[in-house]
Amino acid sequence: MRKVNVGILGCGVISNTYIRDMKRFYTSLHLAACADINVGLAKAHAEKYGIALSCSPEELLAMKEVELIVNLTPPGLHGELNRKILEAGKHVYCEKPFALTVEEAKEVMDLAKEKNLLIGSAPDTFLGSSLQTCRKLLDDGWIGTPLYATANMTSIGVETWHPAPENFYRKGAGPLYDMGPYYFTALAALLGPVESISAFCATGFSERTIYAGPHAGGQLSVETPTHYSGVARLLSGVIVSLNLSFDIWHSNLPNMEIYGTEGTLEIPDPNMSGGKPRIYRKERTLDPLYDDSIETREKKGVSVEVPELYPHIGDYTRGSGVFDLACAVVEGRRPRVNAEMACHVVEVITGMMESAETKKVYEMKTSCERPLPLTLGADGIITK
Repeated sequence: MRKVNVGILGCGVISNTYIRDMKRFYTSLHLAACADINVGLAKAHAEKYGIALSCSPEELLAMKEVELIVNLTPPGLHGELNRKILEAGKHVYCEKPFALTVEEAKEVMDLAKEKNLLIGSAPDTFLGSSLQTCRKLLDDGWIGTPLYATANMTSIGVETWHPAPENFYRKGAGPLYDMGPYYFTALAALLGPVESISAFCATGFSERTIYAGPHAGGQLSVETPTHYSGVARLLSGVIVSLNLSFDIWHSNLPNMEIYGTEGTLEIPDPNMSGGKPRIYRKERTLDPLYDDSIETREKKGVSVEVPELYPHIGDYTRGSGVFDLACAVVEGRRPRVNAEMACHVVEVITGMMESAETKKVYEMKTSCERPLPLTLGADGIITK
């Protein structure tokens, strides 16, 4: 594949992971420039990572040689800057969330179609070895027909590690916008789109203590709900229970599990690219009925770890979605990290919020297709 010139817009915390992994794993991506409103920060990034040019956002948009821009700016700027990137004639890959509203997401999608440009959006972790293995297990019928699922993101928030946690507790933030995209994208990629959803929400703490970074010891005010519990019905008929919270010190709930007619699939953290799934087949419960031996009794209730069937490049990685989008540009195909799925995930988030506010079931208006799985046994991270 030919090299694709890529620009980084926004040099905050997450940009370090993107730049590191794009340079390590995706040699067809040429990092031509990095930009930030703080040009000094962009210059420091360029020097740190060996990027030829650092500049302002306006200068990056004007660079004719850059054909794809990775938008890593704060969420509130995503819609506006995605439009500016497309107006500049460049493909865009956006960090999550793709937009704050469905209307904003659709505006960006319409502009991309008008300009004949492609859009990709995080999260791209469903392209990792963990969730691609889960996709293979589901498609091959290891647990039969999926019936139900559970997805749980339970944590005490980001103030124990993030240097600037305030943004996570402002309006338009919270666990739904921050972590929801990983879980909802994983569900869409594995099981398909949501048909309807209902939810309740709460705010466990009106103020929170900052434990890390330059403001450690200070307090921050909470402007958004920090706990959501809900139930979703997928278009396939699968019913999913959901918990997303910044208010829980510790939990033994599984990250994700899918329950089928023939068994259970235990899914590793969808925030991560790697991790070994576990399978429990119904035979482990039924075997003692036919062979009541110590061996069969010991296996009852014990799931089996499944090796990852795709290249494991690390547990916490970013950039495979950018590479998938670049491949789609070169190959003239639909990207796996496509705008329709990103827009659908935005509506799941806002639909949960609306349901919690109105105490009514929210009926989804958008939909999406499951993206194509990766090719089993391929040497590359992303293949046709």
